[in-house]
Amino acid sequence: MNRFSKRNISSLVSSLVLCVSGTSIAQANQAAYEKTGSVAMADIAKSKLTAPAGFNCSADASWFTTPSLPAEVKQSNGPGDSSFCDFYQFSWQTFSYLMAKSQTNPDVLNFQDTSQFNELEVNTDGTPANSCDDKHDSHVLFIRSTKPQENGTTFTIPERIGQAGGGATIYDQNENVVYYDVRFSKNMCDVKAIQQKQNFPGGTTELKTAWKVLGANDDPSKFITMDANITPVKADQKDSKTTQLGMVGFHIAVATPNHPEFIWATFEHKQNSPDCTLPESTTDWSFASQACTASLKDNKANCDFNNPTKQTDITGAATEICRMYPYGSSLGDANFDENTGSIKTLNANVQPYLTGNFKVLANYFNVGALWVSDITEGSYITPTNGQPVSQIGNQRGSLRLANTVAETEYQDVNTAAINLNPDQKNLASASSPSAGFVSNCFGCHNYTGTASTASNTTSNSLSHIFDDIAVGSNQCLDVQASNTINSQVQAKADCPSTCTNSSSKLKWNGQWTNQSASTGAQLPQTVCGCCNQ
Repeated sequence: MNRFSKRNISSLVSSLVLCVSGTSIAQANQAAYEKTGSVAMADIAKSKLTAPAGFNCSADASWFTTPSLPAEVKQSNGPGDSSFCDFYQFSWQTFSYLMAKSQTNPDVLNFQDTSQFNELEVNTDGTPANSCDDKHDSHVLFIRSTKPQENGTTFTIPERIGQAGGGATIYDQNENVVYYDVRFSKNMCDVKAIQQKQNFPGGTTELKTAWKVLGANDDPSKFITMDANITPVKADQKDSKTTQLGMVGFHIAVATPNHPEFIWATFEHKQNSPDCTLPESTTDWSFASQACTASLKDNKANCDFNNPTKQTDITGAATEICRMYPYGSSLGDANFDENTGSIKTLNANVQPYLTGNFKVLANYFNVGALWVSDITEGSYITPTNGQPVSQIGNQRGSLRLANTVAETEYQDVNTAAINLNPDQKNLASASSPSAGFVSNCFGCHNYTGTASTASNTTSNSLSHIFDDIAVGSNQCLDVQASNTINSQVQAKADCPSTCTNSSSKLKWNGQWTNQSASTGAQLPQTVCGCCNQ
């Protein structure tokens, strides 16, 4: 990961634009980059501040007058063909609904309405609690936890405030830690029904929010706010103190019938962090000091940016954060103009509708979104026999998507990894968008295409919280083994670790199968029965 520690930003700019995805930068441009070691700062500034000509993604007043959740992405380019704008309209319409007041409980917003979304809860020891029993006594807030480094690794359950921290944490300029909350659509509690499907049903939704403590210099009217207990309260304590928190980040992942891979979108508060290259302002950032931001503006990064450390305290030294890729895109990325043009113009076009209860949303913006082009193919391709293949060629949108307050240290996306078996006479063949961990959404949430009979619901690669839901509510999971099992002896050897690798609380129940429960078709991988017992 790039740390931006006391190094010249011109080198940083070079690294930003040399990474490619799906398609290659024109050879002439690449030669120019290699020769100069940087890109003209004016070009970088222009790409951030203005939308490319010819793109204008419109907003709809009904998103705010009569908020509703969209069921599907529009197909403006014809049957089966959605534009980039269609995906960002889907994202903004979803965001506006979630930020609207609940019709059943006007005291909360839709995303906080427990009749629509459950909170992911944990026990005091950090193990999954029952998130499906509709008992929600208090907000469940989390310290930032380390993300898995590659597909298939065990997902680390975030630790509750007051318990040992699970990984890197970030602190604002007031030296208060950032808190996290996870919610999901109630249909995810029906574990057995979902696992009989290849993909999660349309409408399945996961939400992750990030919150900062509002300080004396913060204007609460410019934040989505909530009051919450952020320290453990003893049972005999009558007066529990609450703290006002302001929302600084919002992740949305929604599956639709046409996009079972989930549409991954993220929003941030405008005050969060400056851009790493040519920040527009040096003051009033929640996660960057004036002195450090000034060093970015002067092209002399002399602070340790985007390098949070593992902490357990709710106060600590302020974290310096800058945004590595505005709108999750670099100049050389495939469809850069259409992607950034759609995001920028739609962010601007929603502004006239942000009045009344929606006025506060003028302080937030859509960073970007990610999806796949062809749902029959997967989001991630593993190179075979050392041949360079495009591991993200099927991905579309903001290919370097990251939220600065939720994925601070995962903003450096490896889209130009190493060929496992390069031609020694042509070392240029060693550089290709192939192997290596890609730290955008699909780097951790791997989608298997519908052309395969493999299931996205019996693997924790796509939804990391699905097994936590099952464990906490004492439901059994079918979990894919790493290979095909053909005997009870082999099952006894392989299934126990298959279960514990999915969740340390899961144990093998003695059952396994090579056939789909819903269709009876042969599975490409055996599934083991795993229960919380």
